[in-house]
Amino acid sequence: MFDSIDGLFGGEKSIEFMESTAILLISIMVIAVLALYSIFGRKNDSTLLENDAKRFAKLLISEIKLYENYKVERGLRNNNLYESLRDEIGEARKKYKMRVPNAEFESYFDDTLIEILADGDKSKLGIK
Repeated sequence: MFDSIDGLFGGEKSIEFMESTAILLISIMVIAVLALYSIFGRKNDSTLLENDAKRFAKLLISEIKLYENYKVERGLRNNNLYESLRDEIGEARKKYKMRVPNAEFESYFDDTLIEILADGDKSKLGIK
């Protein structure tokens, strides 16, 4: 009936049509996947900024705890952690404000200070 596969699909023009149709279908699938990712897989910008602010605060406070361990221990024992680390906390706060100027995220630094340095006990800071 047909001498070749070209005869079955109408010759060379049909192969070109099938290739362009395949490319079109692949393009549509890629666009659909990207659309779904943008809707369900990506966090919005404010969430990313919030996470970055929290991570940076944890980094700064963790560095203080690591490098000023003696002062941290003394401050915890004497319930005057803030006084013991006034300079270090001030420098870290300055770095935080430079990198995270958004006032909406200012409290993250203080929350992290209490969580990491004061082991969750605000009274250990010695601030009234």
